[in-house]
Amino acid sequence: MNTNIAYLVIASLLVMVFLITRNIKTVDSEYFVLDKTEKTFGLTMSFYASGMGLWILTSPAEVAWYGLGYDIYGYAISAATPFVLIYIFGPKISKLLPNGVTLAQFVEKKYGSVAQKIVSLVAVIYMSAFLIAEFASISYLFEAISDVSGIVVAALVAATTFLYLNKSGFKASYLTDKIQGIGIILLLTFLFSIWFSQNSISEIVDFAMLGGLNTFETYSLKSALAVIIAVTAAEIFSTGYWQRTFSAMNETTIKKASIYSGFGVFITILLLGIAGAVGAGKGLEIPTLSFINQLSLNSMTVLVLISLATLLVTSSVDTLENAISSTISIDLIKKGSREANNITLLVIILALFASTRVTNIFTVFLVADLLATSLVFPAFYRIKKTSKDILLVLPFVGSLISVFVYRYLFINLEENPGGLFVPTDLYGLADLNTFAIALLSSVMITFVADRFTK
Repeated sequence: MNTNIAYLVIASLLVMVFLITRNIKTVDSEYFVLDKTEKTFGLTMSFYASGMGLWILTSPAEVAWYGLGYDIYGYAISAATPFVLIYIFGPKISKLLPNGVTLAQFVEKKYGSVAQKIVSLVAVIYMSAFLIAEFASISYLFEAISDVSGIVVAALVAATTFLYLNKSGFKASYLTDKIQGIGIILLLTFLFSIWFSQNSISEIVDFAMLGGLNTFETYSLKSALAVIIAVTAAEIFSTGYWQRTFSAMNETTIKKASIYSGFGVFITILLLGIAGAVGAGKGLEIPTLSFINQLSLNSMTVLVLISLATLLVTSSVDTLENAISSTISIDLIKKGSREANNITLLVIILALFASTRVTNIFTVFLVADLLATSLVFPAFYRIKKTSKDILLVLPFVGSLISVFVYRYLFINLEENPGGLFVPTDLYGLADLNTFAIALLSSVMITFVADRFTK
């Protein structure tokens, strides 16, 4: 595809998204959350679109290329399990905090301001890593399928999202989610239609098996479990999901939307993972592109891929930008929408700069995942019971100490690429033992601390 045409397609989609938000009328209170008005369909589409990102075109295929059956299914499960927690805890927390925006506000009501600050910082670290990863992946993917400049596309997406978030905040992000969600589903369906037309079912099955889909080894299971624990713990602290949960009309809406979006995310990631396994079975040499490189990249396919990638990155980026600024504004500096606008701009500039310097964003993700794993149980423990900060701080700090003691005593720090502080195994992947110790030690310390603080 001609470079100018590619830029025109990207710019047209971004202009369309901006025009959709142009006439949105919003008040200060809707900069962060909507007023209990959202129904099941809209919430489902928003959950789905905000959970999707440019990563879905590369990460599931890469995991499938390197991994085996457990890794493929585990990765799909890990993408959906945060919605299981929202199904369980979302209605209860929404009822306990009817005017809430972030999970940290609930933690402050339950424990206190120190606990709130810890949860807020963990959320900001994780969401910032995600935002940087989205900007960084633009260069890789867009330049792989066309001749456009990744940094130019990233700047266009950043400028567009800032303009409509600056004007309408969360309300604009939520509205675009619904449209982007439908667009993502339609474009993915089109791509898979092309893929199925180029491969018979028997060929797909044979190559997928050859690529490891039906191979189940213990090390693959350990890797899959580590990812499920890590991703579930981190994703549940994403403010974007809680903004949408607090916007729901009622508890039934939250539960239905959690089921539908969780199922949709699971199927999407599973299909892309299976496609990646097929690419591995065919012997394609670039793991990240093991699905995309199976498609005949004619003008129509490239057009669809560029359109899909633009919608994916925009839906993810605007969610993260508004969620980060909301968390900082509400939970850390206690300011309103005007300050949030300035924070959004600063977040975008820093993330764009970091994305051009990033060498291993996976390391940042793993550290954020570990912090979240140490925090998730005490944050949701006996949600209707109020307590003191110490009941969250002690399990969190104690869990991290347990992890570092384990890694110091039992991990070969010279051979392990993560060293003491990054929870990797010898292969540079998420280490199950480290994450399991983080979770189990926080559970045990929470029970003990709860008993002695009664």
